Amino acid sequence: MNSLAQRFYMTFLFEDRYLFFLDGLKTTLFLTLGSFLLGTLLGALLCAALRSSRPVLARPARVLTAFFLQIPTMVLLMVLVYILFGQSTLPVLLIVLVGLTVKTGVTLAVTFRTALEAVSPGEVEAARTLGMNASSTFIYVVLPQVVSAAMPLYKDQFVMTLQETSVVGYLAVMDLTMASDVVASRTLDAFFGLFAITVVYFLLGLAGRALLGRLGRRGHLGGEAP
Repeated sequence: MNSLAQRFYMTFLFEDRYLFFLDGLKTTLFLTLGSFLLGTLLGALLCAALRSSRPVLARPARVLTAFFLQIPTMVLLMVLVYILFGQSTLPVLLIVLVGLTVKTGVTLAVTFRTALEAVSPGEVEAARTLGMNASSTFIYVVLPQVVSAAMPLYKDQFVMTLQETSVVGYLAVMDLTMASDVVASRTLDAFFGLFAITVVYFLLGLAGRALLGRLGRRGHLGGEAP
C-alpha cells in the first residue's frame, strides 16, 4: 500500500506533476471541441458541394473527400507540420487543429450525405404539395429526419475525434497522452499516468455523447435513432 501511495505521489504530486496532466487536458479539449465544431461546419459545406448539381463544386468535393478519407490522421498531420507548413511561423497547435478539422469534416460530410439520401423524396414532394416552400420543407421535414439518422454516427465521430487527438504528442504538442509520457519518463513508472488518462478519455467520450444526445432531443430534431 505504501508503495502504491508513493508511486501516486511521484506521478502527480512531486514537483507538481499534475500540472502536466492539466495542461494536457486543456490541449485535448481545445483540439477535440475545436476540430469537431469546425469539422461539423466543413462537413456541412462539403456535403452541400457533394450533392450539388454543378460539376465545378461536386467533382472537387468528391476528390478531396475521397483523398482525405484514405490518409491516416498521423500522416496528414506530419505532412502539414513538417512539409506544407514546415517553414511557417504558425503555432504547431493551430496546424494540428487544421488537420484534425479536415479529417473530421470529410468524415461528417459522408455521414450527412448518407442521412440526406435516406430521406424519402415522397415526403419532400408531399410537403411542397401542401404549400411549404423549399426552406420550410428542409427545416420541418428533411432536417429532423437527417438529424435522427445521423446522430448515432455524429456522436461516434466525436469520440473518434477525441481519440485522434492522442497522436499529436508525436508532434511535440502537450496533450493528455504526451503528459503521461513526460511524467513516465521522469518516474520510470507509467501505471498511474496511463490509468488516469484512460479514465479521462472514457469520461470525456461519455460526456460528449450524452451532451449531443440531449441537444438533439431538446432541439426537437429527432434525438436518438432507435
